[in-house]
Amino acid sequence: MNRRIALLLLALVAPLAWTLTRPADFDEANFLTLARGALADPWRPHNILINWQGTTEPAFAVLSNPPGIAWWLAPVLSWPTWAMRLWMLPWLALAGWGAVNLGKRFLGDGETGALVLLTSPIVILSTTALLPDAPLYAVTLAGMAGYIAAVERGSGSAPWALLLGFAACFRYSGIALWPLAFLWPFVQRRPAFPAFAVVIPMALLAAHDVAAYGKVHVFAMGAFQSVANTPAEWGHKAVTALTMLGGAVVLPAYRWRGQHAAAAVVGALLAAPWGFVAMGFGALGGAALAPVVEAILRPAGTVEAAARPAADRIFLLSWAFLGVVFLLTLRFGAARYWLPFLAPVALLLPGDSPRLRLALSFGLGVLLAADGALQARGSGALAARAASLGTGTFVGHWGWQAALEGAGWSALDEGATPAPGTLVAIPSEAWPQRVNVRCDHVRWEGHAWPPVPWLPRSYSHDARANLHANWMAGPAPTSTVVPWWFAADAYEHARVCEE
Repeated sequence: MNRRIALLLLALVAPLAWTLTRPADFDEANFLTLARGALADPWRPHNILINWQGTTEPAFAVLSNPPGIAWWLAPVLSWPTWAMRLWMLPWLALAGWGAVNLGKRFLGDGETGALVLLTSPIVILSTTALLPDAPLYAVTLAGMAGYIAAVERGSGSAPWALLLGFAACFRYSGIALWPLAFLWPFVQRRPAFPAFAVVIPMALLAAHDVAAYGKVHVFAMGAFQSVANTPAEWGHKAVTALTMLGGAVVLPAYRWRGQHAAAAVVGALLAAPWGFVAMGFGALGGAALAPVVEAILRPAGTVEAAARPAADRIFLLSWAFLGVVFLLTLRFGAARYWLPFLAPVALLLPGDSPRLRLALSFGLGVLLAADGALQARGSGALAARAASLGTGTFVGHWGWQAALEGAGWSALDEGATPAPGTLVAIPSEAWPQRVNVRCDHVRWEGHAWPPVPWLPRSYSHDARANLHANWMAGPAPTSTVVPWWFAADAYEHARVCEE
């Protein structure tokens, strides 16, 4: 990797330096719990108990992720938060290598590839997050880049297929990449036998699961995820995928004409039932997918079609298509779920106004990172204030849960009634489970500081915006489709009651 690329990676990380000390927030909490499970029992990390859907149960039943990130984080659990976040940076270097080589292969320029594939807002947010997303993205880019080149050389592709297969050890979405390992040698008219190496990591993990738990975790989680498949739920997930693609994953900034404009209009119409702001993000998502639609519809003999080899078009389109199908099968949507399928859409985008697109994308990523840091610190400050009153029980999840469990508090199960005299800490935003708490005696109540007005909010009830899912907490779960917007409601509100 040359000096210019190294400087680019440094430039990507530098604006995030002040966010390194933010407390754990949102889904980081459950991966830290899983890492504690790996530290206590490396062979059975999913045996650790967690209250993640209102009921305390083994993580095997409720955390639908493989243990790769738990094994990565377990050795550094005793480190300060900022050091743990720095521990994630080697994955950025691997992602940078993959981005450069994919750029060389599909765009003819490695530096452009690095810019296109590393300045996405969701990539920036994932860089120092204590989540499996950075490893997943890095292994996907590097494994795919190395495998593509090796197949074209005609030798040495099996080790790269093996590396690509490790994506499924960080998130099971890596399994959706397997068909691509067989498709690429097929369109290149090369032997496909080395592609079977892509299944080895998952096969070993499945054998481990049977030995450790008596069942295969990915199969158990398949049933866990397959609960949102009504037509209305599919429509909700489809619109969410579109708005998150255009609003937080791949931001298009080019002349909207022809099919570009048509795709933008279609995106807006699909998002229309969810409001004006969603229409705008739907238009962005439609415009981002416009090159995919055009590549399918474009006559094979046109100049534009000739500019990209047929094998490349088939491969990138299939990669993007697998991503869309996979996202529709999940229980809920989140912007970061696009990560293993970001590359084909970004590489297919036309070159109109690339500097504007990349500047907007990088700037938005930095602003969302700042908002996320304020959210995490606000929630952490409220949890610390609650913990200063003593010990007790709490409802709610995310960083709120991590902070209070770290202070010796315990989660209250769904529907439970605390003993008289027990302190109960209750947030408004961190997805509190329903419990039998009267809260007649409020010991303390407060809210996190108000947000900075010009920062985009990645989680806000007033804006109906949520980057992390297509639902948010409340008296009743509320559907969302917008990944971010501007709002003035407090990041969090909490109270501590004495029963």
